Amino acid sequence: MKPSDWDALVDEYHKHIISPFQPGVKNPLFRKLGAIKNKEKKTVADIGCGRGCILDRLAKQFKKVYAIDFSSKMIKTAKQRNVSKNIAYVKKDMRNLSAYYKKFDVVIAINSVLLPKIKDVKRSLLSIQGTLKKGGKFFGIFPSMNAVLYQGFLILEDQLKKHKEEKIALEETKRILERKKYGFIKGIYDDDGEMQKFYYDFALEIRLRDAGFKNIKISKVKYPWGTATGDYEDFPGMPEMWDWFVEAER
Repeated sequence: MKPSDWDALVDEYHKHIISPFQPGVKNPLFRKLGAIKNKEKKTVADIGCGRGCILDRLAKQFKKVYAIDFSSKMIKTAKQRNVSKNIAYVKKDMRNLSAYYKKFDVVIAINSVLLPKIKDVKRSLLSIQGTLKKGGKFFGIFPSMNAVLYQGFLILEDQLKKHKEEKIALEETKRILERKKYGFIKGIYDDDGEMQKFYYDFALEIRLRDAGFKNIKISKVKYPWGTATGDYEDFPGMPEMWDWFVEAER
């Protein structure tokens, strides 16, 4: 998606991107940030900040916050939503952040590395890594394609209870999951040309390592069944859906 596409989505952002900051979501981000020492002397960047839902919170903990996004309207909205004076708003494409080489102590990217082309994912991760000071911390949240496969499994199990024939259950599962919209090899969701990147954990670790990140740890952001899972089917009592949570260093 181009910057103009995100400009058009600014008022409906959370209809397209499930927020990991909703009530009930098990998100380790703020616990990890809380463990950073001397935050009041450090600089943090929120790359792909979108509507800026956590900028004021970051500004209370860090000396300086950089809110970076390639959408003019996202930046404008973020400015309107946040009041802290130590936030710098920057319109910039994450694929080229050379102006901020070794600038930041901490970098955050929350469901923002979504470009569908592999070369753009590689460029983005390499560029983000380059903005970190030596030993700097990176925290990222990435949409999980493994979780989509898990959703398909749960739907199939449910359909097998409703239909005697496995073939019918499988066809119903494909319909409910919107199977035709997913490219499982590349990790893409394509909704009439509006494409979004999803990640397998093994592929994500390789991409991060190739970009120069070290001490990579991948865990989960867990979403409770219900409103937090967006358009996905609900299966209360089963393990939750998830995104990937990444912690890494330069």
